[in-house]
Amino acid sequence: VDAGEVIALGDIEITPYPVPHDARQPMQAVFSDGSVRLGVLTDVGETTPTIVQALTACEALVLEANHDEHMLATGSYPGHLKRRIAGRHGHLSNAASAALLSHIDCSKLQHIVAAHLSQSNNTPDHARAAFASALNCSPDWIGVACQHAGFQWREIRS
Repeated sequence: VDAGEVIALGDIEITPYPVPHDARQPMQAVFSDGSVRLGVLTDVGETTPTIVQALTACEALVLEANHDEHMLATGSYPGHLKRRIAGRHGHLSNAASAALLSHIDCSKLQHIVAAHLSQSNNTPDHARAAFASALNCSPDWIGVACQHAGFQWREIRS
């Protein structure tokens, strides 16, 4: 699979895009049925213009909120792991994901889920608060993915 190459699976189009992460040729994807777009972004160290372009004007987003910067800095992880997580090829903090939300067109956004939360360095409340601040909405509107239970979806309309 090449980044930017659209893959058709029945009525669904998948458009992969490259992301900076500590893996070989990491990519994430936007899924579309032609009228509604779902953007997925996890396992990424920093945002890029390509990410902003890929995720703009999606109706739904699953967006990494891996860590709270203060919790990571003061937590029990060894220094090398803290640097890896917070680095350019690590994971997005709540603040970095909120900043991304302020740079993309969210005018069509009907549903968002904070995903890939660290059990040691984040809380659902921290992630919700960061996203809600960026989107100027209630924290209750923000979904949070749980490793064991997944997350609830809302109906998305075109």
